Amino acid sequence: MKSINLSRRGKTLTAVAVAAALAGIGGVATASPAHDLTAVTTAEGKFIKPHDLRVRNVTDVVEQTLTIKPGGDTGWHVHPGLVVLTVQKGTIVRRNADCTEEVFPQGTSFIKQGNVPLNGVNEGTEPIELHLTYLKPKGTPLRYEREAPRYCNFD
Repeated sequence: MKSINLSRRGKTLTAVAVAAALAGIGGVATASPAHDLTAVTTAEGKFIKPHDLRVRNVTDVVEQTLTIKPGGDTGWHVHPGLVVLTVQKGTIVRRNADCTEEVFPQGTSFIKQGNVPLNGVNEGTEPIELHLTYLKPKGTPLRYEREAPRYCNFD
């Protein structure tokens, strides 16, 4: 039989590995399963681009489902704090006050943060269903109305 000379670090790592293996064999349970719980996923989406989220002074969380009929829109507005939106049905066109447009189809998510006004438009033939989660400072409304930019030509 060949003898193995382990350093102090090697002995420690070996002891940890053996302990972990024995814990698995022994069936030590560290989690508790849910009991009498129902979870319903109401919307699921993917960000087109990854986001790093940093929000300050958030105290309130509000969830909403919005339906926009064909030809309808959200009106020009901004949000205090941050809003995460997921497009459950349809395709929304986000018109920004810097005269750009972004298209978000079903199954995508996007974030609205900051003071650049926008208007969400349904240019399709079917209703759009959006799921929104607002993260906002205490006492602020969900949105502030804004004037449509006069220098953009969205038509």
